[in-house]
Amino acid sequence: MKKMKIGLLSISKASWLTPAIEALADKTCASLKSLPEEVIFHGITTTESEAINRAEAFRAAGVDAVVLHLATFPVGAIIPAVAARLDVPFLLVGNPEKPGPGKMWEQNSFCGLNMAAHGMNRLRKMYSYTMTRPENTAEALQVPLAAVRARLELRELRIGLAGGRVPGFYTSNFDELQLRRELGVTVEVFDLLETVKIAEALSEEELTPGRKVVMDSAATVDSLSEADLERAARLYTAFRKLAEKYDLSTFAARCWPEFPDYFGIAPCAVLGMLSDTGLITSCEGDVNGAVTMKLLEFLAGGGLPFFVDLISCDAASNTGVVWHCGAAPAGLCRNFSETRLRLHMRVDGGDKKGITNDFSLKAGRITLAKLDTDVNGKLRMLIAPGEAIDTDPFIRGNPLTIRFDGQVPELIDTVMRRGFEHHYAVIHADVKAALIQFCEWLGIETVVVE
Repeated sequence: MKKMKIGLLSISKASWLTPAIEALADKTCASLKSLPEEVIFHGITTTESEAINRAEAFRAAGVDAVVLHLATFPVGAIIPAVAARLDVPFLLVGNPEKPGPGKMWEQNSFCGLNMAAHGMNRLRKMYSYTMTRPENTAEALQVPLAAVRARLELRELRIGLAGGRVPGFYTSNFDELQLRRELGVTVEVFDLLETVKIAEALSEEELTPGRKVVMDSAATVDSLSEADLERAARLYTAFRKLAEKYDLSTFAARCWPEFPDYFGIAPCAVLGMLSDTGLITSCEGDVNGAVTMKLLEFLAGGGLPFFVDLISCDAASNTGVVWHCGAAPAGLCRNFSETRLRLHMRVDGGDKKGITNDFSLKAGRITLAKLDTDVNGKLRMLIAPGEAIDTDPFIRGNPLTIRFDGQVPELIDTVMRRGFEHHYAVIHADVKAALIQFCEWLGIETVVVE
């Protein structure tokens, strides 16, 4: 993604402007310039005509967000004048203050912040607000800036849907044009036959990196043949070639039933290898799941999301177990020594064909989420933060026990009564606030269990 641009508009009434107020604007700018983004600042703004000129300059520069700093209570006309000319998120910043010399209330910044929020709300603009000292502005805006970045990243996201959803999984259905219209996401559909044909035609030279990825993905190889490992290397390399061909950064793969029958292995471990090497991949053809995974990654500023089922809950300990059958990226393992490439536990009755990577996942702060649609076809987002606790590999595949912030009975009731899909995404980061902000801006209903 191109470097993000932030426009800083510090506003004040001309009659209130002093060197001290100008210094507040300069400190706000200096704080923002500690960020990796480009910051555009033309000095403090006091009139509607100045504001219009600077808004036009921001638009010409292609800013992705505007930090509207209420250096003092402003001329009220500035706010709608700027809002009318820019269709980007506005991050409203007020400063806490104490009475100055002579008991003067020199900024009245909070009241200005209130006026700005009212205006943005009535004009139906995307906005956030915060009160902070000027020197702390960058830190205080971390959450809305993460949402801005994610919004821009999703517009460039291209997901490869390999073969469609798996049979009977209506929970993996999606509306392709809705994703394009509301999130900007592009979905490229290709057949599994193309994947297999590319895999079969690879040269020895093309296979060398893939073979290394396979062998580096686990500490132990258990009961797999050389042919199984070779098929895994071919499949991994084929997906990478498809990513280049279609300009993809993400996949949703129809992982059964055809792969084991026609290619000789289940692709589970390979999907984890793709995620580990930068091509985040969901199972069972779940495109909304892939979108959720990438969104969590964007909001967290990196990290590895994991595609899961919620398979059990215990009200007494307020925990739930998330799991999938061996497709987790090894970068999420609790202990690399536990990672095992092995035969699939279910395919053809179990332990007959590879290939899964079995291990339990690491502990830490997590956010569980899932984008899906309600009965009226409107996008919504389930959000359930919690703490992943140390989990023994007590079942095959990739288990993780989570102690949720909210009550587990409420989480179960929400999922069941509101008919959420049975797939979820998990990331080891607390992105609840940024996810709520993102959804608010895009008109996505949030269903938070906390």
